[in-house]
This record gives sequence, C-alpha cells and structure tokens, in this order.
Amino acid sequence: MHRSKATLFVLIGAISYGVLSTIVKLAYAAGFNSAAVSGSQFFFGWLMIFGLALFTKNLRLDLKTAGLLMLIGISSGTTGYLYYQSLQTVSASVAIILLFQFTWIGVIIDALAFRRLPSRAHFLSAILLIGGAILASAAYSSPLDLRGTLFGLGAAVSFSIFLLASGRIANHLPVIKKSFYMMTGGLAFVMTMYPPTTFLSSANFENGLLLYAIPLGLFALILPPLLFAAGAPHLSPASVSLLGAAELPTAVICSVLILGEHLMSSQWIGIVIILIGIFYPIYRSSKTASVANVQQNDLS
Repeated sequence: MHRSKATLFVLIGAISYGVLSTIVKLAYAAGFNSAAVSGSQFFFGWLMIFGLALFTKNLRLDLKTAGLLMLIGISSGTTGYLYYQSLQTVSASVAIILLFQFTWIGVIIDALAFRRLPSRAHFLSAILLIGGAILASAAYSSPLDLRGTLFGLGAAVSFSIFLLASGRIANHLPVIKKSFYMMTGGLAFVMTMYPPTTFLSSANFENGLLLYAIPLGLFALILPPLLFAAGAPHLSPASVSLLGAAELPTAVICSVLILGEHLMSSQWIGIVIILIGIFYPIYRSSKTASVANVQQNDLS
C-alpha cells in the first residue's frame, strides 16, 4: 500500500474516534449511564464485526496469534472504560486532553521499544500537539480531580499501546479477521466490567439505546480498527500516534456543529496548531523522500 493511502486510512480512523465524544454526550443527555453506553457500544460493535467476519473463509487462528490479538483488543476495551470513568469526575475538556496525551506517550513507547530516538520532526510535532491540545480543550480553565486525572492518563497509555500494537501484530491476516479477534478481546474485558444485565434491559431499548449504541459501535469498533489495521503497518509507530491526534479537533468541531457549544478564539488557535503538528512530520517525510529520489536520479 502506498504511504499516502495508508496515511489517509489512519487519519479517517482517528476522525472516527473524534465523533465518539459527541455521541456519548448525547447518550448521557438522554439519561443513559456509562455502563449502558460502554457495554452496548462493545456488544453491538462486536455483533457488526462478527457479521462481517462470517464472509471470511476461515476464522480459525493458532492459539498464540489469537491470544495476542485479543490482548490488543483488551487495550481497546480498557481505553473506553478508563475514559468513561474519567468523565465521571472531571470535565469533558479535561478528559479529552488527558486522553490526548497518547500522542507523545506513543512516541516515547516507540523510542523505548525499538531503542531509537524520535526524529526532530516527530519531537517538534509532539510539542505542537501538546500545546495545541491545551488550547483546543481549554483544560487550563477547569479544576483537576486526582482520580479522574489518573483514569484519563491510564486511558492515554492504553490507547497508545493499542495504536502501536495493532500495527505490529499479525499483519499478514485479512483486516476483518484480525479486527474480529481484537474486538472479541475488548468485548470480553467490557463484559467483565459491565455484565450484560447492566445494559441489555428492555427499559434501555425502549428508551432508544440503539440510537446511540449502533453509531458508537460503528465509529469506535468497526471503522477505526479496520482502517488502522490496513494503514498502520505501512507507517512508523510514531507517525500512527501523531496522525491519531486528528481525534481532538474532530471532537471539538462536532461539539460546535452538533451540540452547539461555543469555542473561544484560543481554542480555534489550538486546533490550527494541532493540524500543523499532525501534518508537519508528513511534510518533512515527503520532502526528504523527494530529495532522496532526486539524488538517486542524479547518480544514475
């Protein structure tokens, strides 16, 4: 797959994640709690990926590969659980910026795991992303709760692991088959934290839970895993983490257009800085590749 196409896939996957916060806020406003939202999201998301997997010729995997993929899926389930727990005690803007720390956490994990320093472009991009996130979320104007902060940072670490691992494990498998095993692991974790009786009730369905559960399952468990599984193997782990930063501006823009929230000028400036931080290393990489091609052509 060409690098530009892989970049587009990962970017769309990140944008899909950015839609989630608006849907969750709408679900909370409709009277549903975190157990109903998170549990139904994974349950119906898993049903959708299972339906797609039925068209796969052979779903069987060796025990080791299946176990690794399910562990990656557990990190996805952990991310959702910790993030929703964080939202219980801190404001949405603070929770978003805490989760958003995966941008630089992913770069650090990449550096430690592969024993290589981040490039100058990735280092500068991480600084821009952190600064832009602070402005875009307006987290500086909200008080911090220790419990909520720890949950939010835990979600950031878990999301970093999911992004990096999903691009490095079992890349030879068909995307749907790989995603099925990952989401099975995520569902198993969520079912442990939220037993089915807490969300699979007639009262929830009568009150319209499916109106939120199905979009959440689609934008959280179907599109991002499939797109990341397709694009991440063709990009560096640091690039995947930085592209994932598109989640925050998407969340902010959706909150304005759908929820009618008002943004300060500093928040718009933060979004612009984030976009610069996302595309700067991509620009540097393409420029370096162009220079290398020109030099190679000159030598030949």
